Amino acid sequence: MKLNRFLLAVVVFCCPIEGIGALPADSADKLDPYRRAVEAQLVGIGPVSVGDRELDRAALTALYQARDYTPLWIGPEGLRPPGRALQAGLSAMAAEEGLEPQDYYPKEIADRLNAEDAASRVELELLLSSAAMRFGTDVQAGRFDPRLLGDDVDYDRKDVDRPSIALAAAQVPDPVAFLRSLAPSHKVYGDLRAALARYRTLAAEGGWPKVPPGETLRPGDAGERLAALRDRLVATGEYRGDPLAPVGDVYEGELVEAVKRFQARQGLEVDGIVGRRTLDALNVSVEERIDQIIASMERWRWLPDDLGRRHILVNVADYRLFVVADGGLVRDMDVIVGLPDRRTPLFSSALTWLEFNPTWTMPRSIAVKDYLPKLLKDPSYLADHGIRLYSGWHAEAMELDGRFIDWARIGTGITHYRLRQDPGPGNSLGKVKFMMANNFSVYLHDTPSRHLFARARRALSSGCVRVEDPMWLADHLLEDSPRWQGSFRDGVLTGWETTRLNLPRPVPLHLTYTTALVGGDGEVGFREDVYGLDAAVMATLAKVRPRRVTVAISD
Repeated sequence: MKLNRFLLAVVVFCCPIEGIGALPADSADKLDPYRRAVEAQLVGIGPVSVGDRELDRAALTALYQARDYTPLWIGPEGLRPPGRALQAGLSAMAAEEGLEPQDYYPKEIADRLNAEDAASRVELELLLSSAAMRFGTDVQAGRFDPRLLGDDVDYDRKDVDRPSIALAAAQVPDPVAFLRSLAPSHKVYGDLRAALARYRTLAAEGGWPKVPPGETLRPGDAGERLAALRDRLVATGEYRGDPLAPVGDVYEGELVEAVKRFQARQGLEVDGIVGRRTLDALNVSVEERIDQIIASMERWRWLPDDLGRRHILVNVADYRLFVVADGGLVRDMDVIVGLPDRRTPLFSSALTWLEFNPTWTMPRSIAVKDYLPKLLKDPSYLADHGIRLYSGWHAEAMELDGRFIDWARIGTGITHYRLRQDPGPGNSLGKVKFMMANNFSVYLHDTPSRHLFARARRALSSGCVRVEDPMWLADHLLEDSPRWQGSFRDGVLTGWETTRLNLPRPVPLHLTYTTALVGGDGEVGFREDVYGLDAAVMATLAKVRPRRVTVAISD
């Protein structure tokens, strides 16, 4: 549990509470009925039911068996101060973290808060422990296994010691602060938390007006929608003029500049033209933007607690790569990522070696989808583009001439052939590829198609990540490599001989997907959910909400 493993050790060994060996005999005797009641609740199989809420019997049993069923939150005189502090602050904290307060039993706890009968007090005990365990798990590991989103999401879900969370929370002066400390400490996550608070305030104030549909609006045009456009941009701060001054009949001046600021924050082409994509972005509701922030926070919980002192992070949704060292940004650059139907997978790994002047062995899927149609039109296509054709995938496969193959008859059987492109100016991987272990055969690489980086929307590849300035990145990664110097470097870069270089040490790499962004100025921007992962996260969250007991009513 991150740094809290140390905190937990201090708490467990230095801060005994009521019910542990420090109790005088008469107090211990007063707790015996509660111990027996807790044990009775946990005997059996299946979920523990409190009211109509189902609790996790396995986690509760692991927690209380180790304590001889001694309560954590209640004592002989009723609810202890940590329990009251947890009840008072948990719902607000859950909302601040983008979690759902109702998932942590607020009504059920409140109903039993001042109970005097033993049965209700024991239910309160179990509810508080369950709330602490669920919140602690949700805020640091996420509310569901990331792989539920599909085969191309491959983060390992963090292993969370749930009983230890409840035990530690009950034994510190401020259990709410302790549980909050389990949230990701990454700056991006903290910025998203602040953005969520701001956008919920906007929602409480009524959000923003919609801009009516109409013809594309260009600087210098006249139009009837200018007042609505100005009011929309006032709401999120892009318009910096007098919001009460009359709006002219011509689209010009500060209003054009406000649209450009909005476009920049949304990752759109910054031209001041209100076309379809800009209008669509303007008219996304504040509630939808809040969902984007919550979904982005959820995905940040899947990342390792320690991204690495030196690491590379790719935000697929933003088409950007970030090089980070010692907590500071060294450089960022544009990238090209996978098409929506050939998505760049999401995972954490580490770059371990580079290959200069690489050959490109074409994946079977690309051979079928991209190259078979070209060969059906022109059997000379492979030879004309420096792509070699081999009879199979084994080492002894014979080289063939694609001009003499009946590709209409072969069809999808093209996957039995191996297609390989030699190094050279037209090689699809360019001058270098950056390799890391993963389950998808994807990597970062150069590209000869440099013109594509000029596009605002860069979901254009077959899954790998094309890097805007690969030579700078290679030099940065190899700066501590004795071989990567002088004449050797020059020879590698000027020639076309395939050369592999191992990195002096692995560099962590994280492929992420964050559609809600907070700039250095604190302003919030959003990116198109090009892979539909915001919607998928929110739909999955709705399915994994804590279960309630279903009571069948018979005649």
